[in-house]
Amino acid sequence: MDRRADPRVEVKLPCHVAFPRSKSRLFVGVTENMSRGGILVSWSADRMLTNLPKAGDLLTVDIELPANHSFGRRCMHCQAVVARVLVCETGCARVAFQVNQMQFRSYANGKYASAANRDQISCSLM
Repeated sequence: MDRRADPRVEVKLPCHVAFPRSKSRLFVGVTENMSRGGILVSWSADRMLTNLPKAGDLLTVDIELPANHSFGRRCMHCQAVVARVLVCETGCARVAFQVNQMQFRSYANGKYASAANRDQISCSLM
């Protein structure tokens, strides 16, 4: 039985997950699907920077959005709670998030894509 309140959209976008207070990055992953109320993110073991989050952890998820000629680069900044964590046999992981808050923010020149700025959070308020 599917208990989802909102329809899911299959979309693959880079995202960055961190603890909200410390801004310490947990991992860089890719969305598998999204809805207004939830996000499913996956990443490979080699991209994991720390231990896996646990169900109930409050995290921020910054999702890179494609550039638009009208308003430039944006990201979707979400405050979310980990609903469940799944680990596959090859070491990859999938984390399901329940979204509490969502807002669109400017994306500071694509700094996430640069390895030199990997630990900097650059999704800022518009």
